[in-house]
Amino acid sequence: MTDDIPPIEDLLPHRGPMRLIDRVVAWEPDRVACRAVVRPDNPFLRDGRLEAVAHMELIAQAAAAHITLADPLRRPIRGYLVAARDLVLAREAEVLLGTTLEVFVQEVARLGAFASYEGRVTLGDQVMAQGNVKVYRREDEP
Repeated sequence: MTDDIPPIEDLLPHRGPMRLIDRVVAWEPDRVACRAVVRPDNPFLRDGRLEAVAHMELIAQAAAAHITLADPLRRPIRGYLVAARDLVLAREAEVLLGTTLEVFVQEVARLGAFASYEGRVTLGDQVMAQGNVKVYRREDEP
């Protein structure tokens, strides 16, 4: 589904430099594909290069976008990254200012307010990060 994707500002609670995802390019009920451009105000940018740990946050934000898109009311629900498992971060490639990254996540399990996602960040055909993240969404949101 691509015709009904709202702007990223409507999907994520993140604002300012901490919003790393620029847009959702495709989504289905169990997965989402996003795009992120490394901007000058990115808090993970050091000496013109993106720190590898940023990829974990990119995967978590893509999961947050998926949660909002899957919500019948499409409310940006506040949540938290609570765990990462088998997450591999590539260090050999340089991700520079202005680079466009693709971020893919697929929901693999959900239990109440917790969800598990398999994620991958790519730069062209190179995998920059892949692994599993667990997120918690606040059930007390209006």
